[in-house]
Amino acid sequence: MTKDHALLRYDALQEVVNIGGGHAATSLSKMIGRPVDMDVPFVEVLSYEEVYQTIQADDTIVKAVLSELIGGKYGVFLFMTDPKDAEKLAQMLLPGQTDYSEELVDSALKELSNILFQSFLQAVMELIGKPLIASLPVLTTDLFGSILSSVYMQQEQFSEELFIIKNNFYSEGHKIEGSLYFVPKPDTLEQLLHQLGI
Repeated sequence: MTKDHALLRYDALQEVVNIGGGHAATSLSKMIGRPVDMDVPFVEVLSYEEVYQTIQADDTIVKAVLSELIGGKYGVFLFMTDPKDAEKLAQMLLPGQTDYSEELVDSALKELSNILFQSFLQAVMELIGKPLIASLPVLTTDLFGSILSSVYMQQEQFSEELFIIKNNFYSEGHKIEGSLYFVPKPDTLEQLLHQLGI
């Protein structure tokens, strides 16, 4: 891959992420009835070994929500966050509660994840003109490395790439930090970029 092609590739991914993040912030704002802002998303394409070294240690406990792209061999979305950040999320989405049970926190996390997944799918569909559908989100709590490596192998990925989007959202003093991962089937990123004209 030439330097110019790599730059075009990154710019195309960044455009998708910026549009998707904007959709997500707008959807969250409508949902909770308050303004929601976000940082410029952090975008990287890394091997999962690099993820363990630079993003999150493999022995960290996380809450993870998974949604598979259906109707095509594309891959899956994963949204992962620290359990403490998941509780902050529930407080942001469901203000006024006196008891944030684990069930309530998990429900709020799945709702946010679904908004993120659908927002990024909408951004891709706007650019490629092709319908994409995600399955209902499924939540689990486990070691970061166990979740990521399991999903990675299920997608027949053994030495390829992870598409990482790191978003921070804010609303009335609440900051929610989490990472959205796209784990593609082999050659999926190149297929999508080809449809974008890259």
